[in-house]
Amino acid sequence: MDRRIVRTAVWKHENAKLEINVTQRYGCYATLLKVIKDQMDAMSSHYSRVLVVRLDLHMIEYTGNNEKISRMLDRLKEWLQPSYGRTRIGHLWVREMERAKQQHYHLALMIDERLIRHPHNIIKWIEHYWQLRDEPKPFTPRRCYTKVKRDDPQSYQKAFYRLSYLAKNRGKGYKDQTANNYSASRIKHKQDR
Repeated sequence: MDRRIVRTAVWKHENAKLEINVTQRYGCYATLLKVIKDQMDAMSSHYSRVLVVRLDLHMIEYTGNNEKISRMLDRLKEWLQPSYGRTRIGHLWVREMERAKQQHYHLALMIDERLIRHPHNIIKWIEHYWQLRDEPKPFTPRRCYTKVKRDDPQSYQKAFYRLSYLAKNRGKGYKDQTANNYSASRIKHKQDR
Protein backbone atom coordinates (compact mmCIF):
# COMPACT_ATOMS: atom_id res chain seq x y z
CA MET A 1 0.00 0.00 0.00
CA ASP A 2 1.20 3.48 -0.89
CA ARG A 3 2.06 5.05 2.48
CA ARG A 4 1.45 8.64 1.31
CA ILE A 5 -0.85 10.37 3.78
CA VAL A 6 -3.16 13.26 2.87
CA ARG A 7 -3.54 15.72 5.75
CA THR A 8 -5.48 18.49 4.02
CA ALA A 9 -9.27 18.86 4.26
CA VAL A 10 -9.56 18.63 0.46
CA TRP A 11 -8.06 15.79 -1.58
CA LYS A 12 -7.14 16.72 -5.14
CA HIS A 13 -7.02 13.82 -7.57
CA GLU A 14 -6.96 14.29 -11.34
CA ASN A 15 -9.85 16.74 -11.97
CA ALA A 16 -11.60 16.10 -8.64
CA LYS A 17 -11.48 18.10 -5.43
CA LEU A 18 -13.18 16.19 -2.63
CA GLU A 19 -13.54 16.99 1.04
CA ILE A 20 -12.20 14.22 3.28
CA ASN A 21 -12.56 13.31 6.93
CA VAL A 22 -9.22 14.33 8.44
CA THR A 23 -8.36 15.64 11.90
CA GLN A 24 -5.26 17.07 13.54
CA ARG A 25 -4.46 13.58 14.83
CA TYR A 26 -4.69 11.61 11.61
CA GLY A 27 -4.82 11.87 7.86
CA CYS A 28 -5.97 9.54 5.09
CA TYR A 29 -4.02 7.15 2.91
CA ALA A 30 -4.07 8.42 -0.68
CA THR A 31 -4.25 4.83 -1.99
CA LEU A 32 -7.48 4.14 -0.11
CA LEU A 33 -9.03 7.45 -1.18
CA LYS A 34 -8.34 6.48 -4.79
CA VAL A 35 -9.88 3.00 -4.26
CA ILE A 36 -13.02 4.58 -2.77
CA LYS A 37 -13.32 7.05 -5.65
CA ASP A 38 -12.67 4.37 -8.29
CA GLN A 39 -15.40 2.08 -6.93
CA MET A 40 -17.90 4.92 -6.44
CA ASP A 41 -17.25 6.13 -9.99
CA ALA A 42 -17.52 2.61 -11.43
CA MET A 43 -20.81 1.93 -9.64
CA SER A 44 -22.19 5.32 -10.75
CA SER A 45 -21.28 4.51 -14.35
CA HIS A 46 -23.57 1.45 -14.20
CA TYR A 47 -26.39 2.76 -12.01
CA SER A 48 -28.00 6.20 -11.86
CA ARG A 49 -28.57 5.79 -8.10
CA VAL A 50 -26.25 3.91 -5.74
CA LEU A 51 -27.02 2.99 -2.15
CA VAL A 52 -23.85 3.27 -0.02
CA VAL A 53 -24.05 1.43 3.33
CA ARG A 54 -21.55 1.50 6.25
CA LEU A 55 -21.11 -1.05 9.06
CA ASP A 56 -18.42 -1.98 11.59
CA LEU A 57 -17.66 -5.62 12.35
CA HIS A 58 -15.76 -6.54 15.49
CA MET A 59 -14.02 -9.79 16.38
CA ILE A 60 -13.88 -11.70 19.66
CA GLU A 61 -10.30 -12.88 19.05
CA TYR A 62 -7.40 -11.72 16.93
CA THR A 63 -6.89 -13.54 13.64
CA GLY A 64 -3.89 -13.00 11.42
CA ASN A 65 -5.97 -13.26 8.26
CA ASN A 66 -9.18 -11.73 6.92
CA GLU A 67 -10.94 -14.97 6.06
CA LYS A 68 -14.11 -14.27 8.07
CA ILE A 69 -14.98 -10.99 6.38
CA SER A 70 -14.08 -12.31 2.92
CA ARG A 71 -16.30 -15.36 3.42
CA MET A 72 -19.13 -13.18 4.76
CA LEU A 73 -19.06 -11.00 1.63
CA ASP A 74 -19.13 -14.07 -0.62
CA ARG A 75 -22.16 -15.44 1.26
CA LEU A 76 -23.91 -12.06 1.21
CA LYS A 77 -23.58 -11.87 -2.57
CA GLU A 78 -24.88 -15.45 -2.88
CA TRP A 79 -27.85 -14.54 -0.67
CA LEU A 80 -28.67 -11.44 -2.72
CA GLN A 81 -28.46 -13.11 -6.12
CA PRO A 82 -31.76 -15.07 -6.13
CA SER A 83 -33.73 -11.92 -5.23
CA TYR A 84 -31.81 -9.32 -7.22
CA GLY A 85 -30.09 -11.25 -9.99
CA ARG A 86 -26.52 -10.75 -11.08
CA THR A 87 -26.32 -7.15 -9.98
CA ARG A 88 -22.94 -5.60 -9.22
CA ILE A 89 -22.19 -5.12 -5.54
CA GLY A 90 -19.29 -2.84 -4.75
CA HIS A 91 -17.51 -3.17 -1.43
CA LEU A 92 -14.56 -1.92 0.53
CA TRP A 93 -13.38 -3.09 3.92
CA VAL A 94 -10.44 -1.97 5.99
CA ARG A 95 -8.84 -3.85 8.84
CA GLU A 96 -7.93 -1.86 11.96
CA MET A 97 -6.62 -2.59 15.40
CA GLU A 98 -6.13 0.14 17.95
CA ARG A 99 -6.51 -0.34 21.70
CA ALA A 100 -8.25 -3.72 21.56
CA LYS A 101 -6.29 -6.95 21.23
CA GLN A 102 -8.29 -8.01 18.19
CA GLN A 103 -8.98 -6.38 14.86
CA HIS A 104 -12.21 -4.84 13.67
CA TYR A 105 -13.40 -4.03 10.17
CA HIS A 106 -15.05 -0.99 8.65
CA LEU A 107 -17.23 -2.13 5.77
CA ALA A 108 -18.84 -0.18 2.94
CA LEU A 109 -21.26 -1.69 0.43
CA MET A 110 -22.40 -0.06 -2.82
CA ILE A 111 -25.59 -1.40 -4.39
CA ASP A 112 -27.98 -0.46 -7.21
CA GLU A 113 -30.51 1.70 -5.36
CA ARG A 114 -33.30 0.83 -7.79
CA LEU A 115 -33.16 -2.74 -6.43
CA ILE A 116 -32.49 -2.03 -2.77
CA ARG A 117 -33.85 1.27 -1.49
CA HIS A 118 -33.12 0.73 2.20
CA PRO A 119 -30.39 -1.43 3.81
CA HIS A 120 -32.51 -2.89 6.64
CA ASN A 121 -32.61 -6.48 5.30
CA ILE A 122 -28.91 -6.46 4.39
CA ILE A 123 -27.95 -5.19 7.84
CA LYS A 124 -30.11 -7.85 9.51
CA TRP A 125 -28.57 -10.55 7.33
CA ILE A 126 -25.01 -9.41 8.18
CA GLU A 127 -25.84 -9.23 11.90
CA HIS A 128 -27.31 -12.73 11.82
CA TYR A 129 -24.40 -14.18 9.84
CA TRP A 130 -21.74 -12.54 12.04
CA GLN A 131 -23.37 -13.55 15.33
CA LEU A 132 -23.85 -17.16 14.15
CA ARG A 133 -20.05 -17.28 13.96
CA ASP A 134 -19.79 -16.22 17.62
CA GLU A 135 -18.73 -12.68 16.82
CA PRO A 136 -20.24 -9.54 18.41
CA LYS A 137 -23.26 -7.93 16.81
CA PRO A 138 -22.02 -5.56 14.08
CA PHE A 139 -22.25 -1.87 14.86
CA THR A 140 -24.50 0.17 12.59
CA PRO A 141 -23.61 3.88 12.66
CA ARG A 142 -26.36 6.49 12.79
CA ARG A 143 -27.39 7.41 9.28
CA CYS A 144 -25.55 4.34 8.02
CA TYR A 145 -26.47 4.85 4.39
CA THR A 146 -26.32 7.49 1.70
CA LYS A 147 -28.02 7.56 -1.68
CA VAL A 148 -25.73 8.78 -4.44
CA LYS A 149 -27.34 10.11 -7.60
CA ARG A 150 -25.18 10.01 -10.72
CA ASP A 151 -25.37 13.71 -11.62
CA ASP A 152 -25.59 15.06 -8.08
CA PRO A 153 -22.17 16.23 -6.84
CA GLN A 154 -23.60 16.93 -3.37
CA SER A 155 -24.75 13.35 -2.78
CA TYR A 156 -21.43 12.06 -4.16
CA GLN A 157 -19.43 14.37 -1.87
CA LYS A 158 -21.51 13.37 1.16
CA ALA A 159 -20.89 9.66 0.56
CA PHE A 160 -17.22 10.16 -0.28
CA TYR A 161 -16.61 12.19 2.88
CA ARG A 162 -18.28 9.48 4.94
CA LEU A 163 -16.25 6.71 3.30
CA SER A 164 -12.98 8.66 3.57
CA TYR A 165 -13.03 7.69 7.26
CA LEU A 166 -12.08 4.18 6.11
CA ALA A 167 -8.87 5.64 4.63
CA LYS A 168 -7.60 7.07 7.93
CA ASN A 169 -4.03 6.11 8.69
CA ARG A 170 -4.64 5.31 12.36
CA GLY A 171 -5.04 1.63 13.31
CA LYS A 172 -3.76 0.03 10.12
CA GLY A 173 -0.89 -2.45 9.78
CA TYR A 174 -1.58 -4.80 12.71
CA LYS A 175 -1.83 -8.13 10.93
CA ASP A 176 0.11 -11.15 9.79
CA GLN A 177 2.57 -10.44 7.01
CA THR A 178 0.43 -12.19 4.37
CA ALA A 179 -2.85 -10.47 5.33
CA ASN A 180 -4.14 -7.28 3.71
CA ASN A 181 -5.03 -3.99 5.40
CA TYR A 182 -7.98 -3.60 3.03
CA SER A 183 -9.85 -5.16 0.15
CA ALA A 184 -12.20 -3.74 -2.43
CA SER A 185 -14.40 -4.96 -5.23
CA ARG A 186 -13.02 -4.61 -8.71
CA ILE A 187 -16.03 -3.13 -10.46
CA LYS A 188 -14.92 -1.70 -13.79
CA HIS A 189 -16.17 1.60 -15.14
CA LYS A 190 -18.83 1.00 -17.81
CA GLN A 191 -16.61 2.47 -20.57
CA ASP A 192 -13.65 0.31 -19.51
CA ARG A 193 -15.37 -3.03 -20.08
